[in-house]
Amino acid sequence: MSRRTAVLVIAADHQPVYRHYIQSYWTDLIEHTNAACPDLDVFLLIESGMSRQAFVHLGDNVIQDPDTNYRALVPKRHRRPGVPGILSKTVHALDVLGGDYDAFFRTNLSSMIKVTPFQQFVHNKDEIGYSGAWVWDDALRSDLVAQNWVGAGRIIEDLSELDRHLGNTFVSGSGFFLNPAEAASRVARRNEIRWDIADDVSVGLMFDRHEQLADFSLVLSPSIAIDEMMSRLRATSASHIRLQHFPVETAEALWQEIQREPLWK
Repeated sequence: MSRRTAVLVIAADHQPVYRHYIQSYWTDLIEHTNAACPDLDVFLLIESGMSRQAFVHLGDNVIQDPDTNYRALVPKRHRRPGVPGILSKTVHALDVLGGDYDAFFRTNLSSMIKVTPFQQFVHNKDEIGYSGAWVWDDALRSDLVAQNWVGAGRIIEDLSELDRHLGNTFVSGSGFFLNPAEAASRVARRNEIRWDIADDVSVGLMFDRHEQLADFSLVLSPSIAIDEMMSRLRATSASHIRLQHFPVETAEALWQEIQREPLWK
């Protein structure tokens, strides 16, 4: 089944490794998909007020959150890096693109999509819904407690605050799918969103159905030698690659090899 898919990439440019990912892999991927993949579009999502200088060459493949007051969604004492900016720009993108796509895949700059297996996965799957490789199954609330987000004076005073939300599972924001109905539901229920917690956890609160995708993603850590990374990329059938906490030097070294052998296509 052919599905038109939008890849939504949480983007920022305040770290050298992020700028590297934008200028190398994501630029090449966007140019490739625009030219050769009519069913696959890639969008980098940036926050309101953020300079577009690092993204100007990507044109319409950049979506900027227009909400200049998005920080008002969260009390000042609960604001942390990325909160609520990541969630705000994601909801805006789903709103803008809703109705145009059959599936949405949310990921980060520190990821790679292997285009051919990714498209095969999306087209061959009977049903796309809230899903991803890394799932905290029936553990959302217990994870909030373990991370010290619950208690007097904390972001969530008492777990009973979450009783209106049916979900208790969340999928890692490094890569998860939503179908059009789920995306539209997310937008329509803006007033129910918990803007003051991590965006992937907030998404999990909203949905009581999920799926864990076996063998969909591969993690590469910076402790692995570059030659071994390339061997794993050649061998894997995974559609999504997570580059876990790479320093810019490692990211650049891997990209030099990938330029010679573009395994992501």
